[in-house]
Amino acid sequence: MKCKLFLLLCFLGVAFVTETDASQRKKKKATDETTEVKESAYDKLFKKEHVVAKGLITLHRVDDKLYFELPLKLLNKDMLLGSTITEISDNGDGLVGQKPTEPLHIQFTQVDSNIQIRQIFRYSITRKEDVNIERALEKANIGAIIGAYKIEAWNPDSTAAVIDVTDFFVSDNKAIEPIDPYGANVYGGMLTRNVTFKSDKSFLGEVKAFEDNVIVRSHLSYECTIPYGQYYVEYEKPLTVVATRSIILLPEEPARPRIADPRVGIFPTGKIKYTNTDNRVTAQYYANRWRLEPSDEAAYRAGKLVEPKKPIVFYIDNNFPEPWVKYVYAGVEDWNEAFEAIGFKNAIQARPFPTDDPEFDPDNIKYSCVRYAPTWMANSMGPSWTDPRTGEIINASVYTYHNIVSILYSWKFLQTAAADPDVRVKNFSEEIMGEAIQYVIAHEIGHCLGFMHNMGASSAMPVEKLRDPEFTQKYGITPTIMDYARFNYVAQPGDKERGVRLKPLDLGVYDYFLVKWNYTPLLDAKTPEEEEKILNQWVAEKAGDPMYRYGKQQIYTLLDPSSLTEDLGDDAMKAAAYGIKNLKYILPNLNTWFNDVDKDYTHRASLYNELIQQYVRYVNHVFVNVGGIYLT
Repeated sequence: MKCKLFLLLCFLGVAFVTETDASQRKKKKATDETTEVKESAYDKLFKKEHVVAKGLITLHRVDDKLYFELPLKLLNKDMLLGSTITEISDNGDGLVGQKPTEPLHIQFTQVDSNIQIRQIFRYSITRKEDVNIERALEKANIGAIIGAYKIEAWNPDSTAAVIDVTDFFVSDNKAIEPIDPYGANVYGGMLTRNVTFKSDKSFLGEVKAFEDNVIVRSHLSYECTIPYGQYYVEYEKPLTVVATRSIILLPEEPARPRIADPRVGIFPTGKIKYTNTDNRVTAQYYANRWRLEPSDEAAYRAGKLVEPKKPIVFYIDNNFPEPWVKYVYAGVEDWNEAFEAIGFKNAIQARPFPTDDPEFDPDNIKYSCVRYAPTWMANSMGPSWTDPRTGEIINASVYTYHNIVSILYSWKFLQTAAADPDVRVKNFSEEIMGEAIQYVIAHEIGHCLGFMHNMGASSAMPVEKLRDPEFTQKYGITPTIMDYARFNYVAQPGDKERGVRLKPLDLGVYDYFLVKWNYTPLLDAKTPEEEEKILNQWVAEKAGDPMYRYGKQQIYTLLDPSSLTEDLGDDAMKAAAYGIKNLKYILPNLNTWFNDVDKDYTHRASLYNELIQQYVRYVNHVFVNVGGIYLT
């Protein structure tokens, strides 16, 4: 009996252990199955160590792939996408810091399980009260899809979708191609460059993310061929560009636009306006301008100088040649005088590239910069990017080419050497060249403020007044720095000693008017239309005064003899006669002035060629008067 009881207990013990083991195995299996279920698509994508940048959009760079973790709250929000050259293998194909293509107005949208990048073309507008037209416009302006991506995963709280955008940033994307179609290698656009993208030599670079923008760097490789007739300037030349693509969120509340006026030389943003009341569709233009608002409205109304809520800041490249630096800063800040006249102090600020700001990146469209470009071309540019909804300037850049000094030397020498003994040298003093560089920078900053060329300005000056010391000291040689009126070629030998000014003023009377018209806060106006009434009155007050006339630049056809480039005065015949007289003075003195410093004649040969070109300019100024018409 005891034996049977013992065997029964042993049996029950074995059974218990077996059941317990089985139960534990079942639990372990269930636990394993639960673990597998819990590993989400998000965890699978990002379980290995990788680069993460958190900001407006969280960026995940996993090996050679780039994922956007796009917050759903950003869907249908207006953004700008732009491309900047950060590094390049040949700066004849683009300059470091240059933005060769216009930024794209984009929105992210969602349809089912896909995210799209849409390019927005919102040229058509209406009024708030015309809701019927607004509904029609919404359907007629949905945005063109330029990228479509399957949602790969959702973030842990399902507030953001993950998409693979690698192909968008490492591909032959013409809309944001980082190559200058007007670069030195194509001679300013005179030749055509054929480009073939090389995907096997292209890859992702650095990624960054901030509160209101993100940047993605791509190393992009191409082969370039530039035909010239039956020959080639370049044939399958390799080119690599490190391009920075910036996506920046546009203001949630757009700036109130200012309606442009064709009588005032300010770059416009064009729209087509539909209303329930007008008898026709109308063109509507907004003036391009920074959002400049007084930090203390009460003090501003009281007539006190106040700083703006957000100043216009230009960061200065730390690679500029040392002798140029102070003049570059001065050229930026020259405009502050005009802003002080409308009640702002420190409205425009020039700052060095910061070394202690981890967010700063000169290639990010969030920052406006003045860049130095070591290239043989003699040029400088001041383009800007605007909010396409309103014309608000979001970013502006100045590119100053190193060889601008060569053309400044030629202009200064050939236009003033007869009257100014100080420029009869092979190399100008730092002060003389510096002042010329300051003039160039101030001109380009004018463009960055939204101001167009005014080629008719110099025709306001009576030619004989350009030899008047009192007049030229007060008004300079043109009413605006936005003219192409370089130096006083009307002045004759002995005029400098009498006090005649040989260069433009830092700012002319028209420049002050531009700043007043475009940037004065009209605090009591409630709408752009109310502003327009005040602005029209300001223009009417200057009607008939040639100092405030805007003369549009004539690029392809010359019709108006009073709106030409590189001219001076109200009478081309008189002015050209003075200029030619000076050239006749300069030519026989070239050997006297340069014999000791130009043994191989290269300097004199260059000056002689430039002298011929200057003579041709004077003749052409006269030529346009034959059969010309005045455009007012």
